Amino acid sequence: MTIDYPGNKTFEVFLAEELARDPEFRRDWERTALARAVATEIIRYRSAHKLSQRALAKMLGVKQPFVARLESGETNPELVTLMNISRATGIEFVISIAPSTPVPRLVSRRVREARVAENRDGVSLVFAAA
Repeated sequence: MTIDYPGNKTFEVFLAEELARDPEFRRDWERTALARAVATEIIRYRSAHKLSQRALAKMLGVKQPFVARLESGETNPELVTLMNISRATGIEFVISIAPSTPVPRLVSRRVREARVAENRDGVSLVFAAA
């Protein structure tokens, strides 16, 4: 299914324009980069394992609304939450915070390809799940 954005733009073009046009949207988009990366992996895991949100919640020892919030991609999870998810599912999360560099160092090619990278105020943030 293809979604048409205003003017038949691709999502990437539409997003780039919105990020350039609206500083508040840009700040919010950057703030939730980790949340979106985690949401993508949680949804991918549930789909691959044919789990409901309720079944995944049971695996994680939480309630279903907690999984729904994770999957919304709107709230950054705490480190302990990522640790619990990793322990229960085997998903590997890699978070690198370092001075800005063109390509993150000391990460596997798989992580480098699956990453969401941002540069903010001279700091490179890399979020990846493998």
